[in-house]
Amino acid sequence: MYTISKFSQLCKMSARMLRHYDKEELLKPELVDTTNGYRYYDPSQLDKALRIKKLKEYRFSLPEIRTILQSDSTIFTGMIQTKIDEISNEMSQNRQIIAEMQELIEKKVDLLQGIGRSYDILLGMRNETSVVSQRLHINLDDMDRYIDSLYDSAEESNIQLLGVPSTIFFDEEFSPEQCDVELMIPIICRKDEKISSEWQIKLLPQKMVATTLHIGSYDYIGYAHMALEEWVASNGYILEGPPYETYLKGSECDCHIEEYVTQINFPVIKKPM
Repeated sequence: MYTISKFSQLCKMSARMLRHYDKEELLKPELVDTTNGYRYYDPSQLDKALRIKKLKEYRFSLPEIRTILQSDSTIFTGMIQTKIDEISNEMSQNRQIIAEMQELIEKKVDLLQGIGRSYDILLGMRNETSVVSQRLHINLDDMDRYIDSLYDSAEESNIQLLGVPSTIFFDEEFSPEQCDVELMIPIICRKDEKISSEWQIKLLPQKMVATTLHIGSYDYIGYAHMALEEWVASNGYILEGPPYETYLKGSECDCHIEEYVTQINFPVIKKPM
């Protein structure tokens, strides 16, 4: 039997992705230790993991992969042909987009008019929450790897995780190669967790939070932050702590980047009169 960390190395998939496949009942571990929740995989499961990986490279969704794994070769051949047609259509659309972009250049059309969005702002009370936390200076491109590592460390320390990760960004200026961040994952806090020099367990107090949802690429998430800043200022509130982003749906899911869902949270208090 292999631990999830070792199996992830063998199949070149992140442990976070393997947990997602377990949740989707696509690739479940051979054994889950009921005392600590550790996942173990049998060597025979490597073939299935690699098939799933290859099918993802072929642009199949998880429901489609599940159907393929449960079907015979005839159905698989038909689905392959359908996928070829879909990709061919996408290529045609991309060629059309390229042609339009070239036409814009030739006609010198100015599209730099902004793509602002509207956001619904909600105000609520965040309950007191325990989190496993790690402060890091990282390259932003490596964010998923560090989140996976924090998940692994928590699991190895017998910590029960409760939800999706959040990030606080501390830099005054954006520097993607060297970001000062704090990663947080909510947990069930007990008294017997192992202590680590790399991360800590902390308690987030009950706090009023103004929040909104950003759908799509992180490139445009600044519009959500601006909407919250404007709402806070115009409704008589001030910040009471650093904003943080919670990744409800992201790269670990089998979805297009435009389907990502990020919750932006501003801890606030009423401005003193």
